[in-house]
Amino acid sequence: MAQPGKKISAIIFDMDGLIFDTERISIPAWQKAGRQFGYEIAEPHIIQTIGFNLQGTEGVLKGHYGSDFPFQAIRALKVLFIKEGFVKNAPPLKAGIRELLEWLGEINFPVGLGTSSERVRVLEYLDSAKISPYFNVVVCGDEVKNGKPAPDIFLAVAGKLGIPPPECVVLEDSENGIRAAAAAKMIPILVPDIREVPEEAKKLVRREFLSLLEVRDYLKKKL
Repeated sequence: MAQPGKKISAIIFDMDGLIFDTERISIPAWQKAGRQFGYEIAEPHIIQTIGFNLQGTEGVLKGHYGSDFPFQAIRALKVLFIKEGFVKNAPPLKAGIRELLEWLGEINFPVGLGTSSERVRVLEYLDSAKISPYFNVVVCGDEVKNGKPAPDIFLAVAGKLGIPPPECVVLEDSENGIRAAAAAKMIPILVPDIREVPEEAKKLVRREFLSLLEVRDYLKKKL
């Protein structure tokens, strides 16, 4: 368990599975795209990629389906299929995210986004959902050398915000994200999604909540 009582000066969000409910849409999209190329991609293998950047995801899937697995082609088709599940050009927002962001905006609290996804997709999603203005800083997986569980993304967000890493709360749904936040010496808070976080990683977490509304209520008592 992370040490309690630390000063909180910024909130850093993950994106997929925390802000947007993309993970549940991604599974059937990956499988549909895979079938077009003759691959039956198993759901557990897709879930295993959660929290990885593109390079990490490619490594996981090629580890299961061989070095000839046409990752880039299947992923490109997956992106097209996944948008079929979107409403108004954005994936569905997770419960409580808008309320949490609005409250942080009302108190003018520093907010960052640190995601493994590539910037072009991140900005498209944020703009479509009309939540871009809530984020002071956005750092994406294609803008750092090492993806999660390395701390690079979160350290870059903290640096751009001008906030010491130990004063940053990180909201995450994945094991890789929790480990990245801990490696950055930040304050990890877990809001689980579809992939279960192992108990070993949960030991790194300050608190665990079932929804972002619970996170808002917790932060209201801390900030």
